[in-house]
Parts: sequence; structure tokens; C-alpha cells
Amino acid sequence: MEKFLARRLYGRDEGVKGGSRPAIIIATAGIAVGLAVMILTLAVTRGFKSQIRDKVMGFSQHITVTNYYVGMGTVEDPVGCTDSVMQELLSCSLVKLVQPFVNKPCIVRTPEAFHGFMLKGINGLYDRSFLNRYMLDGGFPEPEDSLGNNWMVVSRTIADMLGLKVGSRADVYFMQGQVRIRRLTVTGIYETGFLEYDRMFGVTGLELLQRLNDWEPYEYTGLEIGLTDIGKIDDGYGQVRIVMNDLEEKTGEDYFVQTLYDTHSGLFAWLDVLDLNVWIILTLMLGIAGFTMISGLLIIIFERTATIGTLKALGASDRTVRKVFLRLASYIIIKGMMIGNVIGIVISLVQQWFHLVPLDPANYYLDSVPMQLGVGWLVILNVVMFLLSMLMMLIPSAVISRIVPSKSIRFE
Repeated sequence: MEKFLARRLYGRDEGVKGGSRPAIIIATAGIAVGLAVMILTLAVTRGFKSQIRDKVMGFSQHITVTNYYVGMGTVEDPVGCTDSVMQELLSCSLVKLVQPFVNKPCIVRTPEAFHGFMLKGINGLYDRSFLNRYMLDGGFPEPEDSLGNNWMVVSRTIADMLGLKVGSRADVYFMQGQVRIRRLTVTGIYETGFLEYDRMFGVTGLELLQRLNDWEPYEYTGLEIGLTDIGKIDDGYGQVRIVMNDLEEKTGEDYFVQTLYDTHSGLFAWLDVLDLNVWIILTLMLGIAGFTMISGLLIIIFERTATIGTLKALGASDRTVRKVFLRLASYIIIKGMMIGNVIGIVISLVQQWFHLVPLDPANYYLDSVPMQLGVGWLVILNVVMFLLSMLMMLIPSAVISRIVPSKSIRFE
């Protein structure tokens, strides 16, 4: 009976009839807008976190191992890691790759300008997929190229400042006791949109920087370690720490092991602030949607006072009548949620595909607002939204128990 009466009150196609129709439209719109804003808020936050984390990982992977004093930023001492150490690290269940690197500051001078940045030396073990994905022109030299180690890949930011292009040759100055100069050829230009890193890093051959530092072939600035699952980064850190502790006992050298959350703590602290903003927005939107629904249902109840009185006079209990109006509220909530899902998902997809809303990379590290949808959290959001909305509907439905049949029918 509740279902039949609720449908009669709502109407299959034309919606609730009578003076309450504007209130129902507003209530439906409140649910739709609230849910759409929630979807957009979560999509943007997840997109920010995912893209920034991916770009940070692209430059440094999940875990970094350096000499203790290098990790503290005091001196430029190498880490001694032989192939056997790398194999031991790779034997850890959560480790998927180990790549050595050498960092060395430099100044590049051209007829147009000069600019200082960090050159990162890499070898064939280095995962280049990240930089290849953002390569605008050229790329890394092939092993058979005649350049040897006299090459470098720079960002478009650096290339524009220095007037460089693929094929350009530039004098690179290394300050180490005495000034050392190497003429390197630009073989590739990339752009990640992560301005803070794009203007700070270039890439060259690892052996070149090792020779400049007078290091042995097994000596590096550090090791970058990629894990199979970033969600288990703490467990991965523990496995790496055990290996390096054993090596410390054998060599007497102090190793500094850090996760990407340690090395970029300020950046991830900023992202954590976004989580707080998300909870605030979700709470506000849920409150607005709930307020409009409560108001709408109260208007319907007051308009249908005579109907409620008649149902009670015919023997319907308060509980039965409340179920009728709660079912009616569920129709309104479901319709509003369907509209809200369409609006939120369509806007997210349009922004994800066409990047219509830009950002300043200097402030936000990205050139457009990122979006990341996910079936899992969309389902959870809809379920929670529906359940909380229905719980809030218990408040106005309690008014039904105060309606007296004799008075309500006479009032009509």
C-alpha cells in the first residue's frame, strides 16, 4: 500500500502536483547540485594527488638511498653500491627496480643567457618511461650514437631560458675546486608541467658525472628504488632498511633511506590540507542537500494534511503513513542523485579529456585542473549520500504523528 500511495502522490511522469511542486523541484535540485559538487571535489582532489605523486615518483621513485651526509644536505659524498647490493635489494618482495644516479649542480651558458640547475646522471638501468612520456622533441641517445656521454636532455623551461633546441651544443660549467667545462649536445627536450622540477633538472650520462667527481664505477649519489605497490611503501621501506643495515655493518658506512613522502614532505603536507578541504565541502554539501530535502518534505506533508488525516481515519497507523512519505522522499532523492551523477561525471570527463580549466604551473605544479574518476568511490559516495539523506528524512516525517484526523479533515 505504501508504494502505491507514494507513486500516486509523486506521479509516474509529471512529478508531484499542486502547490508543493516548486518545493520538490528545489529539493531535487539541491540533491543534484550537492552530489555533483561532491563528485567534482573528490575527482579534483584524487586527480591532484595522483598526478603530483606520479610526477614526483617519475623524478625520484618511491624510496631513495643516499650517503647519510648527502641526505642531510651537507656534503657531496658517494654511496658505494656494487651489483651484488642491487641484486640483494631486488630480491626484496616489494622491490621491482633499483636504479643508480649521480646528481651534480652545473651552470649552462649560451650566447642568450646562463642558468644553473642540477644535472642527473643515469645509465641503462634507469626507467626512462616517465620522461619519454613527456618528451616534446628528440629523446635519449641510442647506445650506438657517437655522442658517448656528451649529451643532455633538458626541460622546455630550461631550453627556452637558454635558447636551446635539439641539436644545440652548450658549454656546461661544473664547480668542483676548479671550474670544469664540458660541451654537451642537447638530444631531447621534455615538459612535465611540474614547473618546480622542470626548471631544476636536466639529465645526462652517469659515467660523465662519475668521472668529473673522480668516483669509482660503483659509486653513486644514491639509489632510487621502485616498489610494486605504493600502498605498501612503509613495508617496502622496512625491507630496504634491513638490507642497508646489513651493509652498514659490513662497510661501516652510514646510509640514509627516505621515502618520497619524506623527501617531499612539504608537498604532501599541502596535499593533506586538500583532504581537510574535501571533508569541509562534503559536509557543507550534505547539509545543504539535507536542508532542501527536509524543507521539501515538510511542505508536502503540510499540503497533504487532509490526505494524512483521511488515511488515519481509515485505520492507517502513523508508521504506515510515515513509510508513504519516506518512500516519496526516496523517489525525489534518487531522481536528484541521478541528475547529480550525470552532471558531475560529464563535467569531470570533459575536463579530463579537453583540459578546459587551466592552472598556473608555478603555483599548482600542473597546467590544468586534474580529474580522476573511480567506480569504487563513486558507488560508496552514492550509497552514503542516499542513506544519510533518508536518515535526515526521519525528522520531518515525525510531524505526521502530530496530525489529528478530526482537525485535519475539518481544516480541509
